[in-house]
This record gives sequence, C-alpha cells and structure tokens, in this order.
Amino acid sequence: MKGIILGLYNGFRCSAGSCNYTCCSGWRIVVSDEDFKRFGNIQDRVLREDILSNIYKADGTRYFSTKSGGKCSMLDKDGLCRIQRNAGEEMLCNTCRKFPRLAAKHNGLLWISMAASCPVTADYIVNKEIEFYKLGNKGDISAIKMQDIPFIASEMCKYREIFERYITSKRTAQDYIYMYNCFMEIADDILGTIIKYKEIVYLEGSFDYFEKEKSAAQIVLQFEEFDSFVKERYKNAFANYLEYRIFSRYLELPDEKQAERFCQVYGELELVYIIALNQYFTIPGGRDSVELEKIINWVYRLCAHGLGTGMEVHEMFCKGRTC
Repeated sequence: MKGIILGLYNGFRCSAGSCNYTCCSGWRIVVSDEDFKRFGNIQDRVLREDILSNIYKADGTRYFSTKSGGKCSMLDKDGLCRIQRNAGEEMLCNTCRKFPRLAAKHNGLLWISMAASCPVTADYIVNKEIEFYKLGNKGDISAIKMQDIPFIASEMCKYREIFERYITSKRTAQDYIYMYNCFMEIADDILGTIIKYKEIVYLEGSFDYFEKEKSAAQIVLQFEEFDSFVKERYKNAFANYLEYRIFSRYLELPDEKQAERFCQVYGELELVYIIALNQYFTIPGGRDSVELEKIINWVYRLCAHGLGTGMEVHEMFCKGRTC
C-alpha cells in the first residue's frame, strides 16, 4: 500500500463565488519568498502594486493583510480573488493554490486529505458517509476502513468504543450540571483566545447561552433536550468528524503522541457540541438554527489554521479539562 486518501478528494469541486463562507477568512495566508518574487514580476503594474501593498511581514514571514471581518484583502465583494480573476490560478500563492488539499508522508504512506476550513469538506463530514481509500503500489484504489490500517487499528477501535459509549449513555441530572459548568469554563477560555488573536472572527451564537444565569432544573431540562437532538440528528456527523480528525492529525502532526491526539480530537468534538448547544438555544429557530457545517468549519480554523490559536487551544484540551 502506497497511501490513504479521504473519499472526498477525487470528487472535490470548489464552490467559488457561490460559497456561503469563504476560505479566504479567519486565518493568516502565508506568502512564500517564491510567491513574493513571482508577484513582483507581474507585468500589470496596477495588479502588481495592489498585491504587494497588501502583503506585510511579521517575525520573518510574509502574509496577506486582512480586512475587517478577517477576510483576505485580495478578496472582492463577489467572493472571488482578484489575483485569480486577473492573472489565473497559476499566479496564486502556494497556500491558496493547494487549498483545501492536504498531503504528507507518515510511516512510509502518503496521506491525502482535505481541510475542513473548506465548506465543501465540512458539508461532506456532516451530510455524507465518510470514506477512505487505499492507494496500491500499482496505482490501484480500493475502499479501506481506518481500523484496518495496522499501526492505528487499536487506537481507532478505542476511539470508536469511547464515542459509542458517550453518544449512547443515559446521563443523570448531576452529569448535566457538571457538563454545564465545564462547558462554561471552556467557553471563557475560547473567548479569551478569540480576543487575543484578531484573525479569528466570533461565530454567531457560539457562547451566548452562558451569559444569563439559569436554575439547575432549567439546565438539566435543556441539556437533556439538546442531548436527544444530537443523538437523533447528528450522531453520524460526530462519528465522521472523529475519524476525519484522527486521520488529519496523523497528516498534520505525524509525531504527535497518542494521548495528545486523543485529547485534541475529543476536545474539538466537545467544542463543536458546545457551540451547537449555544446556537440551539440562543438563535431563533431552535433545532433548525444549528449550522453544524459552519461550526465544524470554524472549529477547524481555530485549531488547525492559526499557529498561535492552535497551540493555545491544544494546551487547553491537554490539561484534562474536557468533560
């Protein structure tokens, strides 16, 4: 076997201008030295000066500047990039040209995935049956389960067993009160991170639920209602995200220790759950107000895109404060 591929990869199509929430927002887009040199050689003076004037350097690395709301300065109002519009895809920086495709080698295998900061990937996780394929030595492709990959088989089985127990367990009133207090503490920490790192834009309804005090009886009734909603509508989506993020973490951080990967993946699942709960109770529409695709998109940006935010959130998860 030469590699493992996320099922979405071959059929991926960018939504371009029709995308509801752009990939050009909520993170710092790196401009390599090669990219910068190529931009400096553009013959169109207006386009060249436009691009170069919107690049800044920090700590020895160049980035595209962002506008209010965290969007890339090269993004027009119609959701399309001025560089690609005027000079073609080949002129894009390496970061944008590859996005949302991810590839890396680990244990002698090529791992190929897609970033969940792309709404197409987030939609795949929420609304499809996640699939993986193995790439054979002769270029042949066939379906494979994550638990069939020898060096992660036992880890996958453990993760799935814990997930099934978590999603099917019958919780007590004391469990819900504990979850509420734990979730509120996590929300405070995440809000602190958002304030500290300006590229992360607050997602509507993320933590508003905790702004008003509630009685213990109210907390128990609401948490019980939301728990039933998740098990009814989103059990498959949460299971998909679990497998997707284990796969992605192996690709992003191949040397990560299993214990840290466990804390990170379950911490992200918990954060998705917390934000969905907040949207359920604070945005008009109740259960129909939960936009799980946008939540997953936002959580992935927070945890995987920003170096500072990613490290800070990882340390938070690894403190053992997830519920």
